[in-house]
Amino acid sequence: MNDTKKTFLRSRYTKEEEDTFEKRAIEYIKNKPDASRKKIADYAGVGISVLERLEKNGNFKLPKPMSVKQIRKKFNWTNF
Repeated sequence: MNDTKKTFLRSRYTKEEEDTFEKRAIEYIKNKPDASRKKIADYAGVGISVLERLEKNGNFKLPKPMSVKQIRKKFNWTNF
């Protein structure tokens, strides 16, 4: 058995769609630099894993994932 299998990443999206996702993510990051990764992904219309893959092109930088403490601090607990 050959152990040197090559894995190829296939994209569900066309190059034009990926460019659109990338532009939308860059636009949202410029407007709201303190936004979470999830909000950026929601605005772009894809999942975080797709944006992480597109980030490797070097056109934008996603923020680091927030800790639980940061998430709790950001939520307004008085508006229930």
